[in-house]
Amino acid sequence: MNRAAAIALVLLLGSVALPPAARGEIWRYTDERGVNHYVDGADSVPQRYRASARPLGLRNAPPPPPGSQPAAAPAGPSGGTQIRFTPGQRIIAEVKINGSTDARLLLDTGADRTLVRPDVLRSAGVSLADVPGQIRGVTGSTDAQAGQVDSLAVGEARVGRLIVIAHDMEQPGFDGLLGRDFLEQFRVTIDSSGGVVTIDPR
Repeated sequence: MNRAAAIALVLLLGSVALPPAARGEIWRYTDERGVNHYVDGADSVPQRYRASARPLGLRNAPPPPPGSQPAAAPAGPSGGTQIRFTPGQRIIAEVKINGSTDARLLLDTGADRTLVRPDVLRSAGVSLADVPGQIRGVTGSTDAQAGQVDSLAVGEARVGRLIVIAHDMEQPGFDGLLGRDFLEQFRVTIDSSGGVVTIDPR
């Protein structure tokens, strides 16, 4: 999938996400190019960066333990959907945040974390907090903020209580990036020739 050069500001490439049940506190580390990465748990920080990595005081809520009463907004993934796109073009997902606010997110399998414009998150009632460090990209640097959404849904595919990074996207046509923190909670197949992304429960 072709991504505009400005999408490089995601800067969250290269780490392996933990399965949902093992997710813990979000950590930030900076690589040798000065690029910040946000990952789930200290074990997700590459060994060579662990000495300088820092916890952010944010965490994705784990799913409820087996046998517990389901919450009104379950943290675990549920449902499935299909996204249709024009072969060779960007894949845009129509997303609903907190069950009320619509957003258009570029599906990005190279992004560790989901990014959404701050004004969209505020419209969904998400409180934003500063996190240490900056996000650096081809267009410059900006202070980083993050917030916890109660739910993020693409059609019937839904997760709850997810920490997302707030960042202004300078590319028109979408409001952020749908990253692996959402996608890896499902089975995702991309039919490039048919122009269909299928998101199924694991």
